Amino acid sequence: MSALVGSELLKLRTTRAWIGFVLAVLAVSAIGASATVGTASALDRGSTALSHDVIHSSLLAGFIAFLIGITLVTAEWRHGTITRTLLVTPRRERVLVAKELTGLMVGVVLAVLALVLVLAIAIVWLEIEGSSFGFDGHVAESILRVLLSAALWGALGVGVGAVFQSQTPALVVAILWILVVEPLVIALLGLAHVEGVGDYLPGAALASFEGGSDEGLTPWAAGAVGLCWVVAFGLAGYLRLARRDVT
Repeated sequence: MSALVGSELLKLRTTRAWIGFVLAVLAVSAIGASATVGTASALDRGSTALSHDVIHSSLLAGFIAFLIGITLVTAEWRHGTITRTLLVTPRRERVLVAKELTGLMVGVVLAVLALVLVLAIAIVWLEIEGSSFGFDGHVAESILRVLLSAALWGALGVGVGAVFQSQTPALVVAILWILVVEPLVIALLGLAHVEGVGDYLPGAALASFEGGSDEGLTPWAAGAVGLCWVVAFGLAGYLRLARRDVT
């Protein structure tokens, strides 16, 4: 399995797209952290509330991991390498598991990079302002949730990619669902007074897990729901891959 994961990482590194993804995560995270600290009042500086906001500046890492997870699968069909991949490893479940593990790893790596950057910006900035970065157990938990949520986003992307297999439709549908359709569905459910159902949708669940919420599911319950979505899409993706003729 380690050889398969290594092969997936090599495929990812040999494309230029990953550079753009990483730069996007770093740029948006840096801007978010700078804006958060720069606009904080004197009373907020040094507080754990500000620390949580700084940490949340890194949340784009999860969404980018989601997109990378999709491309890990769909790029095989786009470039016609899926036949060669399955000839080398005929057991298709192993191929998909390797991609899932790669998606998890990519999510963690992106989250680590984003977190290191936003924390460095906040700590240095606050030190210059004569303050300090507030840190306690809740802040540490927020960091952990950001890392885990990014891993789940990456794995979810692999499942979505395996279900669609075609890259452009997969990316378009996934982006529209997360940014447009799901928020609209949640709003409509709220109008129907069944807003609690929206908490169990994949984007809402993972957003609650990574950012926490005073309403709806608790963060760790939301994380469990997100994991269920990862498993569900993974199984659906495997069934689609197992039945697909790639000769």
